[in-house]
Amino acid sequence: MPSILDRPKHDKIKAETDELIHIFYKGDKLSPLEFDIERMYISEKLDKHQKYQKKKSYRFKVRWTTSDFNRF
Repeated sequence: MPSILDRPKHDKIKAETDELIHIFYKGDKLSPLEFDIERMYISEKLDKHQKYQKKKSYRFKVRWTTSDFNRF
């Protein structure tokens, strides 16, 4: 624990390291416009993925087994 005289210096260093850690792991802070653009991009990507999953479902497809192939 820093002494009382070192407390302002400690707080300044802690704030700088917290900011650098945030930038390193989460990236730069976004402006409101950038935040909206990123949100719309993620939403479109989710919609695209859901359509892909729906298209690739096995609801109307038949899975052939080895015995089915042999009978055919």
